[in-house]
Amino acid sequence: MKSITKQEMASESLQQHRRFLAAVLNTSREPLDAEENALAKAKFYRIIDLYSKRKRDRSKYNRHLLIRYTYEYALSEESRIHFLQTFFQALELSIDGQGRVNLSDKEQANGLWLKISAFADFLVDNFYLPLKAAARRAPLPSLTSQPAVPDLITDPREDCLIRDRHRCIITQAFDFDEAVTRHKEHANDALDDEGKSLFGGNHFLHLEAAPVLPHSLAEIGSSPSEESHTKKLTLAILNIFDHGIQDLINECVGTPRNAMTLTKNYHHMFAEFEIYFTRLDGPTYSPHTYRIEAFVPLAMRKELPATRTLRTVANGKPIALPEPRFLALRRALAHVLYRSSAGTYIDELLTKLKEKPTEENRSTELGLFAQLRLDGWCPSSTTTTANSTAAANTIAAASTTAADTAADTAADTAADTAADTAADTAADTAADTAADTAINAAADGDDGRQ
Repeated sequence: MKSITKQEMASESLQQHRRFLAAVLNTSREPLDAEENALAKAKFYRIIDLYSKRKRDRSKYNRHLLIRYTYEYALSEESRIHFLQTFFQALELSIDGQGRVNLSDKEQANGLWLKISAFADFLVDNFYLPLKAAARRAPLPSLTSQPAVPDLITDPREDCLIRDRHRCIITQAFDFDEAVTRHKEHANDALDDEGKSLFGGNHFLHLEAAPVLPHSLAEIGSSPSEESHTKKLTLAILNIFDHGIQDLINECVGTPRNAMTLTKNYHHMFAEFEIYFTRLDGPTYSPHTYRIEAFVPLAMRKELPATRTLRTVANGKPIALPEPRFLALRRALAHVLYRSSAGTYIDELLTKLKEKPTEENRSTELGLFAQLRLDGWCPSSTTTTANSTAAANTIAAASTTAADTAADTAADTAADTAADTAADTAADTAADTAADTAINAAADGDDGRQ
């Protein structure tokens, strides 16, 4: 087998990135009709299922599950169709049966598996990683003083406290500062927001306004031309996940519609996508009722699961509730991150970026971290211009997950070659033939899953 030089690998990686970029940013596609959608869906599942069985994937997260759940948790049928079209364009496959891949050909099959790996890493690098970095409350090491949140965004804490009766939505703990204020005014006769004795069995904690979606997702204060290349890409992928949500984010960020009152611990868990809200509809539930659940062990979430009904009136006046669409999006993202293990992988990466980089991976880590800073995804503080410039200069070539993909490419190719040489059995040939038949059958209109 012909060896691939680093220059050739870099060139191929760049071309692949451009192809993925074009697929994500393509807004000129015609919508699929019902038959085309069924065909695309069947073909998508066959490809992902075959990948999960064939690929020797050494990634720290499940790439095929990340792609599958990104599709399945997209919030509308329009969004799911948009994702399917993006997926097939990125992999240079067509929905209508053109450009089939012969999976009995080892080179073609391996090429398809590696494209899928690279596409999953592309989604992590340019969507899930920035979102999780932006949602984190704890600041990362500073490389630049770029502001993460525009000045036009206000603090909704006071409005949230009034709306939520000065209580944590989950624990029902009363705000400590407000309790102190009321005690100073009324001593032991102080009342809570419902007119009951404030000191009749309540517990008191400092409460915070937790954003449902990161403020960094807003385009407030800048024109589209001023947004960075990678931030535009992240927002484009977000639009695939929930088509048309950007205008609503711009309208609601910095208001009570994008925040809720939580204790410090639950704010942290919410920011880490470890808890989520599921809206409960139907005649047995009051409007605006949610089931609140978590992925963490029971000992760490004694109050959960819980069912809470949010109120719509405060002091006799209507008040804005947390936007249901934002909570649904947050729930979807939490499930994708958890079920694919991408959340754990990203946590490890962000923790690693907080530590002092080693000489071996300094350029990659600083470049990725600088990109997060420059795009406004992470909180930032002052540092030297030299450090900012040096880090920014590494951005174009730096991507930790891209490095993982390159390593997988070499390792998988070597492993496949060794396996084929040692045991290219009739069973393998039969499996490849069956797989090729299955995937091409989808292209011919068979929309049932096997």
